[in-house]
Amino acid sequence: MKFERVVESHTYERFGEILYILHKNNRKYLNDSLAEHGLNLLQAMCILTIDEKTDITQKQLTEILYLTKSGITKAINKLKQDGFVIKERSEKDNRKFVLKLTQKGKDIIPTLNAINLEWERKIGLQDMNDELLEALKDMTYKSIELNLDN
Repeated sequence: MKFERVVESHTYERFGEILYILHKNNRKYLNDSLAEHGLNLLQAMCILTIDEKTDITQKQLTEILYLTKSGITKAINKLKQDGFVIKERSEKDNRKFVLKLTQKGKDIIPTLNAINLEWERKIGLQDMNDELLEALKDMTYKSIELNLDN
């Protein structure tokens, strides 16, 4: 399959290049949209992941988001400072601390979802057929496995 589209007199043909450009522009759009709420994309991803997972530790968050410990620490510290997240001692294991959303953190979730859905709408994601989306998800999981093997 050959990918080709000319943008500003450049043709994007390599799949990796297309993914990189898509990711870069997704990140820019989301960071710009989130800035008016005092957040960036990494912080939003942390909020959404903490909401989805109960009793998640900072270490687990690092593993789920495939980010560095220092990057997650910086994001969580800012989220704590801004009142979106708290750390509590785990009820299951008092040696561990888990991340929880405050009411402010819970209240921002619909906005985060709306910003993401707006980006998806603007790029036409709803027009993508289910098979292609599933194939992209499959490639994503394979890329994770590939890098775990190395």
